[in-house]
Amino acid sequence: MMMVIAIKSCVIEKVYTKFMQKRTIGLIGGIGWASTHDYYRLLNEAVAARMGVEHSARIILTSMNQYDFAARVEQTVPQTIQQFIIQEGQRLKAAGADFFLICANGAHRFAADVVPKIGLPFVSIVDETAAHVQRSGIKKVGLLGVKPTMTGNFYHRTLADLGVETIVPEAADQDILHEIIYSELVHNRVEENSRKVFVDIIDKLQQRGADGVILGCTELPLIIRQSDVNIPIFNTTEIHCEAAIKFAFED
Repeated sequence: MMMVIAIKSCVIEKVYTKFMQKRTIGLIGGIGWASTHDYYRLLNEAVAARMGVEHSARIILTSMNQYDFAARVEQTVPQTIQQFIIQEGQRLKAAGADFFLICANGAHRFAADVVPKIGLPFVSIVDETAAHVQRSGIKKVGLLGVKPTMTGNFYHRTLADLGVETIVPEAADQDILHEIIYSELVHNRVEENSRKVFVDIIDKLQQRGADGVILGCTELPLIIRQSDVNIPIFNTTEIHCEAAIKFAFED
């Protein structure tokens, strides 16, 4: 009888181990807290779906203060903001994170310089989103976000390598989007008039040939839903969380 119980216990343990979270998720949160709140919710919901409602995700979070981040970005020496992000990542590593994410699209423009100096495996929101777009079969995609994301090349280059063309709003619309993100969304304010502005800009991108649109700011899913527009949207927050969960559980 004792042998049977031992065998059953061993089987149960193997089954549990197969579905358990194997790596602790590290999050460099911010730049606005509202989108980081969504990361925490989505990651925990995903773990509960895999392991049962009595389970939650193993997460270590360090949150960038928006003011501190912006002040360093404005300085002409790039090492200032790079070192700021590196320090946040090293805090995660010291606290026991097994890999990490940066919960902001725009901050990924610094990834190439900061990730090697943190010394943890990294799940890139840009790489994961680009892979989703490629798998969708879309060849021309619109990109929304803060101005450094829309005018930068880190999304454009990654998508181009996968055979996808990227288009962005006209300069005046970029200014409007940037202002709404920083004056409203990062403070968890969602205005219906602003939603209409986003929808109109997405319509313009569609008229220019975009077959889908990347919500290239983790605050944008707060204001834009798939039901608001006629082309597929790529919710970078959800995509990033799905990739994190996959890496956290895989052998």
